[in-house]
Amino acid sequence: MKPIKLGMVGSGDISNRFFDQAAKLEHVEFAATCARRLENAGKKARTYGVPRWYDDYRKMMDAEELDAVVVTTPHSVHAEVVLAALERGLHVLNEKPMATRFDDCRSMVELAEEKGLIFMSLPYDLNPAFTTALNYVNEETIGKITGAEAQLNIPGPGRDNWYYNREISHGGAVLDCLVYPVSRLITLLGPARSVTAEVGTLIPNRIVDGGKRIHSDVDDNVTLIVEFAGGQHAVIRSLWGTSIKQNNTLIYGRKGTVALNDSGFPLVVHSPHAPIGDAEQVAWRGYADCYAPRLLDPPDSERDIMSHFVHCLRSGQQPKQHGRLQLHVHEVLFGAYESAASGRRYELTTTFEAWNKLPASIFDTKSEFI
Repeated sequence: MKPIKLGMVGSGDISNRFFDQAAKLEHVEFAATCARRLENAGKKARTYGVPRWYDDYRKMMDAEELDAVVVTTPHSVHAEVVLAALERGLHVLNEKPMATRFDDCRSMVELAEEKGLIFMSLPYDLNPAFTTALNYVNEETIGKITGAEAQLNIPGPGRDNWYYNREISHGGAVLDCLVYPVSRLITLLGPARSVTAEVGTLIPNRIVDGGKRIHSDVDDNVTLIVEFAGGQHAVIRSLWGTSIKQNNTLIYGRKGTVALNDSGFPLVVHSPHAPIGDAEQVAWRGYADCYAPRLLDPPDSERDIMSHFVHCLRSGQQPKQHGRLQLHVHEVLFGAYESAASGRRYELTTTFEAWNKLPASIFDTKSEFI
């Protein structure tokens, strides 16, 4: 089997998981690292046994015989690195968010398609609870879909760095955190029609790790209403101001509810009309008739981010959460900024073919008695 050679652009903590995951795969190796400061690239390379390091990603791409690059730079640098790699015919795995301007997101997807390259942009949602939940988002289990909600709330990043500087980050909670619940819901339910949003800075004067006092000018308080095909509303929230972390997703149906990562359960289904097979009956939020299904083991090709990316490189198949899907996710994010600024609903213009496409009937709440 031909080895796959990768280059890492970015040397922060977030890069570690890609090195760790790649180390578990056969015939996959990082040939070089790159960071703005050469000493940081060298430190990361030595930590993970990577032979060469650079402070210019273009030189790395031109000098090394790479198959693909992994991009873990600060958000505002994603676009230039991804586009440079694609122009050189390299496949790309890109951290979230895709970019800090929607036009750049579109350019990435179109260039990858034009050149026939694999372009995988995070988030990656294919964990066991998520993929198992897909088996219960159907009319038989929960009836017609009537709505949804999702959130990722945290105290806020603890580090005093670019996260709180709009000039560097080009956004706060929307691009850094809201992308996760939006991606989950879009992947579960398919394309949306519109977004209406409130976006603001709730805490401009913050105390971060070590008691340091800083000024923040990024958005940290965001609420979206995303409308789907049948008029269903999903309320999606991200707040950098809580004392706890919340990262749950609920899909509401006329007959039942599917909840991910809620109240201590990776997955729970409320099904008052019929018991759920191969599941433990549990108490959830004080409701009866709730079941925790057995989580299904993922195939090797979806075990983690790098497993799926390498599978795509070897098979030539685009990721399940492919570029057009994530482009739609990011239009929701950038549409939220526009909606908040204008005070009006933003009508989405992009769409995609879902790999787990739901039948149109599950969104039809008006043509029959339910």
